[in-house]
This record gives sequence, structure tokens and C-alpha cells, in this order.
Amino acid sequence: MVKKQGNSVRWLVIGLAVIALSAGMARLIETDFGKVDVSTVRISDPNGVIIVSKLYRPHAASPAAKLPAVISVHGYQNDKLTNDSFSIELSRRGFVVLSPDVIGHGDSGSGISVGGVLGDPKYTGSVQSVFEYTKALPYVDAANIGVMGHSMGAIIAERLGTLNPDVKALNIQCGFAGSPALRNVLLTQARYDEFSFFREGQFTVDKLPSNKARMDAFGLTSPVEWDKTYGSFADGTARRATLIQMEHHLLPLQKKSVSEGVSWMNQALRGGASMTDPNSQVFMWKELFGLVTLIVALALLIPLTNLLLSFSFFAPVAQPLPNRYVASKGKWWLFASINAAIGGITYPIMTQFGALSDKVQAILPWFKFQVGNGVFLWLVVNVIIGGVMFIFWYRGAHKAQGVTLYDMGASFDKTKTVLDWAIIGKTFLLGAILFATIYALEGISEWAFGQEFRFVWPYMRQFPNAARFGMFILYLIPAFAFFLINGGFFLFGQIRQKEASTPAKTQWLWWAKVLFAMLAGLLVVWMIQYVPWYVFNAGPGFELLGLPQFSAMWPLMLQVYIPEFAVLLFLHVWFYRRTGRIYLGALMVASMMIWFLAAGTVVGI
Repeated sequence: MVKKQGNSVRWLVIGLAVIALSAGMARLIETDFGKVDVSTVRISDPNGVIIVSKLYRPHAASPAAKLPAVISVHGYQNDKLTNDSFSIELSRRGFVVLSPDVIGHGDSGSGISVGGVLGDPKYTGSVQSVFEYTKALPYVDAANIGVMGHSMGAIIAERLGTLNPDVKALNIQCGFAGSPALRNVLLTQARYDEFSFFREGQFTVDKLPSNKARMDAFGLTSPVEWDKTYGSFADGTARRATLIQMEHHLLPLQKKSVSEGVSWMNQALRGGASMTDPNSQVFMWKELFGLVTLIVALALLIPLTNLLLSFSFFAPVAQPLPNRYVASKGKWWLFASINAAIGGITYPIMTQFGALSDKVQAILPWFKFQVGNGVFLWLVVNVIIGGVMFIFWYRGAHKAQGVTLYDMGASFDKTKTVLDWAIIGKTFLLGAILFATIYALEGISEWAFGQEFRFVWPYMRQFPNAARFGMFILYLIPAFAFFLINGGFFLFGQIRQKEASTPAKTQWLWWAKVLFAMLAGLLVVWMIQYVPWYVFNAGPGFELLGLPQFSAMWPLMLQVYIPEFAVLLFLHVWFYRRTGRIYLGALMVASMMIWFLAAGTVVGI
């Protein structure tokens, strides 16, 4: 036991060292190795709602040497750090940058009105208050302020430019075309933009005669060409449209997007002053170091669990693995394929029904995560389908093969159903300790280095208020049920796999097959949407099929969910094999999934 404890402690120490080093390196890159002060500021809007923003202030900025400023606004299902690419590259070139959490996002209060964003010409998600705050900073040149934004942020950026004629430059990324009244506009277009309402207001790629909306915005009567600058920066008529070979969500990570945005702000706000080559970019290193902190934090759950299980109090949580029942090869593939198909079929239907039409929030008003509600409904429906199918299968298998709930990893007796509540209680306590430890570790990283455990999008971060934590608990319930039934009874009971020659080989083989059973259907959904577009340049697959309601947001989110689930399912397999029961894995994977969802996702009103 002492040796095992020593190994666990050793891996914990190594993991903590890697996290500290990675978070420290991310901080150095973010601050341009000490040349930029990066801090968090809290700005109150007229309604008293607090808007939390990240402020990047180059050391050269002072009341005697004022610098131009740029406000960088994130998209709908994101937060203030998602556009770090622009914030880092602008600030290290001598711009003051403010990157706010729009209301209902990240650390800011209240909730976002989608109707307001899309339909109210004066609605800015309280970013107007950020603009006024920026103008009042004593080290900011108030005559040279630009605004850039992506997706929802692009709409807000355009609106700020309309409401404030003193906004000197705009970079609209995956947004609408704008108008000739706006000053110095760079339009950044994703070739593969999933959102049809953005595409309709922009160029149709490779069909220049159809870009009338852009021609009108540029004040031209002839087709607008890509990557050509029109007009004059001096009188505010400068216009440029640049095409990025990427889809909507990933556009802020593209080197050309960042280079064009930085160059545009330099031309408009500093008259094209000499600066570091805009193609010389370092932001991706910060994102990669953030990814390391995220992956290592998840990996630390393994030695931490081993260490806690080595103590006598928690030792009973580790039960022997059931080994009496193994699904036949044919039935495994049949059931796994059916499960994958159900997940893939229900995903586009339930997610768009639950979120975009606000059905869940209308029935359950305390469930306020708009994107989260789509996930909530998908989980609930799959729990119901999976539970009913399991009951029918189990009844037959119990009669024909003598299968018991012990074989399913649920009972603590081989012949009859016995729930040992003392062990289950210790299991939940162990899970709470594991979650609290990783949560505290992430909090220490934010306190010491100002770094969340993330890669671009919100993953591990502190809950900004009690309301978000309360919603974490609410959404945890269906997630736990999903991983207990669909990811527990089904994966490790109904289609339990046979052991391989070694425990390590078993872990990797089980994980690979679990990925098929749980994610293959989602991968097919992604392929339906993107393969016709990426490979044949034919357009979004669901739109080609006459199903535009399944396009846009939800296939896009699979680019986050599929790799996220893949990593969590590795842990799910490990927790089951380590404890011999389905409870701890279901609890931990559900907790991590909902933490990722709840800490930074958009809150509606």
C-alpha cells in the first residue's frame, strides 16, 4: 500500500508541476513577457449589471502617452477569453484592449436577449458601457478607438459603430455587411459559415455578382473583390473584405484572421505605424499551454483517486469487477450500433428543439442555459429511450442467462439486488472530494496566474456566482442519469466487453469501442453537415437535405462536444474498471461535463 501511495503522490506532484509551468508560460505569453499588464475590471451598466472585462494595458500607455484602444467582443456561446488571439496580438503591438463578457456570459451578470441581439438596433448586451469606460481611461486616446467582434460580437460591434460615430474602425467577423455610414470597416468572412443569415448578408463565395449587400455597404456599384482595400482611412471610408478558409466557430484562431484584424486597426487607429509583423503571432502557444493544463487536470483524477482509495475509509468503494457476463461479439456490435444511431438521430432534433425554440426554459424557467437546454433535452430523451430498452433487454437476459444487476455493475450481491448504501455514500463523498480538489486547483491557477484550464472555449473555470453553481446542480441531475444508464448499465452491463491480455490493453480497447458506441452517431451528424461542404464545396449538408433547422449551431457544437466526450469517456472506462461499479464514473464524468457547460455557457432571460 505504501508503494502505491508513493506512486500516486509522485504522479500528483509531477502533474501539479506541469500545470504550474504551463499556466505560468500562458501568463507570460498573455502579458508579452511582462510588457503588458493584464487585469480584470468590473464595469456597471445603467441597470446596475456588472460587466466583467479583461483589460490589456501595454506598459507604454500613460496619460502623457495615450494609446489607441480596441474593444474585442466574443460570440454567442463564448466568453471574454475566446478572442484572446486578437487581444494578445493587439496589446503586444501597442494597443489597449478590453475584452468584455457580454451580459449573460462568463463572469458578467444578468442574461442575454437573443431577440435583442438580432432585432433591437440599440441593444449591445451592455457593451456600450464598456465603450464609455474605455473612452474615459486616462491612458487611452479617445479619438482612436476601434471595435471588433465575432458572430454575435460582430452584430454588437456593428451596432456600437452605428450608435457611436466616434468609433473609428470596425472589424466585423462573421457578421452582417454593415452600412456606408460606418467608419473604416474590415469584414472578415468564413468560407464555411454555418449560419445562413450571416451568409445571406455577405458575399456568396466565388459568385461576385451576387454580393449586392456588400456592394451597398461599401458604397460601390461594382462587385467587391476579396482582400482589396477600398476608400480612405482619413475620411473613414476605408473598406475591405477578407476570406478565411475556415468555418464559423474557428475563425478567430486563424492566422489570416488575426493578421488582417491587427493590420486594419493599425492602419485606422495609428496611421499604419511601424509594428511587429502581424503574421508573427504567439497567441496559439497560450492556447496550447491552456490545453495542457486542462488535460493534465483531468489526468490527475487518476492518481488522486488511487491515493484516496488506498485509505481504509474509501477502500470499500473499489469492488471486484463483475466477470460472469460478457456480451457476444455479434450482440455487442448490434447493440452498440443501435445506441450510436439513437444518439445521432436524437441529437439534432432534441438540441434545436430544446434550445433555439426555448421550449425547456418555457416549461422549466429555472433552467436558463439556452445552449445547455438543448443538451438537457437530448440527455433526458436518451435516458428515457436507453432506460426502456435496457429494461426490456434485462428482463429477457435475466430469465435466459441468469444475468443480475451485480453483472451490470450496480448491485453488491452476485445473486440478488443489494444496494450497499454505506459504500454508495462513500462513493459520492469520494466524488465530491475529487471534484472539489480539481475545482480548487483551477481556482488557484486563476488566482496565481490568471489562467483558466481551457483551450479557447470555456471549460474549467470558477463559477462567478451562486446562481451558476445552482444551475450546475440542476443540470447535473440529467447528466448523471445519462452516464448511469446509457453510460453505465448499457456500456458496462448490457454490452460488457471481455478482458484483454493486460489491464492497460483492456483500458485502451474498451475505450476505443466505447467511443464507437457513444460517439459514432454524433460523428455521422457532423459528417452530414460538413463533408459536402469541405470536400465538394456544395454547402452545409443539412441545408442541402432541406433540413436547415438542423444546421448552424448544433453541428458546430459537435466540434467541441465530440473531443470533450472522447476524453471524458476514457475516464469513465477507467473509473468503472477501478471501482467495479458504475456509480463513481457516472458521477465524475457528469460533473466534469456539466462544469464545462455551466461555468461559462450563455444564460438567457
